[in-house]
Amino acid sequence: MATDTRNSTRTAVNWILAILTAPAALAVVLYAYLQVLGTAGCSGGTCTEFGPNETVFGLIEYGTPAVAAVAVGLSFVTARQRYGIVVPMVAWLVVIAAAVVLFTTF
Repeated sequence: MATDTRNSTRTAVNWILAILTAPAALAVVLYAYLQVLGTAGCSGGTCTEFGPNETVFGLIEYGTPAVAAVAVGLSFVTARQRYGIVVPMVAWLVVIAAAVVLFTTF
């Protein structure tokens, strides 16, 4: 009985973390767009070196939502497993790393 409760709690936490990666990824992408729009009026001499380079920006822009989608997809397989929590935790680490890169470079 206690094992069933522990398994259902673990599964629920796994799904909550996995599903919440999607709005977190959306927030990171929106923040990136807002920061780019904020520098739209800058000329080359007044606003130099704002934001990450194009490659990193592209990885953040397209990779963060992809990581969230993969986390949700993999959770269908791993949510009930003992170490299934690793999937959403890695996704959260990637989303947080993308946010930190954006926060520090803009």
